[in-house]
Amino acid sequence: MHEGLAALFAYRIAQLGPISFTLAANDYGLELLASERAPIDEAIAAGLFSPDHLLYDIAASLNAAELARRQFREIARVAGLIFQGYPGVNKSVKQVQASSELLYDVFARYDPDNLLLFQAHREVLERQLEQSRLGRTLERITRGRVSVIEVERPTPLAFPLLVDRAREQLSSEKFGDRIRRMAAPLEKAADAPRFGRKGSRGFRSGG
Repeated sequence: MHEGLAALFAYRIAQLGPISFTLAANDYGLELLASERAPIDEAIAAGLFSPDHLLYDIAASLNAAELARRQFREIARVAGLIFQGYPGVNKSVKQVQASSELLYDVFARYDPDNLLLFQAHREVLERQLEQSRLGRTLERITRGRVSVIEVERPTPLAFPLLVDRAREQLSSEKFGDRIRRMAAPLEKAADAPRFGRKGSRGFRSGG
């Protein structure tokens, strides 16, 4: 569900002006990473957490975040649209992915009512994004109080997202050593006294 919220929030913020996000999500939360400052206050005022128009916005965000495109790969494989190679000479995952993305783009452009596309969107909505649960979450957020807080460094629950992002980087270091190196300055800063310094922005919700 966090992945669905990340895609939905990124889509809604992007409607306010040109901006590109890198999305990340895990059991602890979600991250929207942009090269420029995101208009969070304006987005909240425009209904960032609103459950209104949820179905339309989810459908639009699926294409923007390519969630349905990834789900379509498995559907196309089961439907027999993708040739996976001869026995003992199977195609690589990258080759299969390229074939499925090409099929997805052709269907989306020339046959948008294709049943396989519909199936991909339905599976993402029901299985991956948990649409009904996402709607209930937005309703709970709107009933509560949303606070936008400036933070100097990643908060404890944000650190796992940084670790997940580090997994995607090329490095000759051991992964455990990289995690310890990332954590060291945060632990040092946490032990230091605070004097009301300001930093980057984030938001949290509470009831």
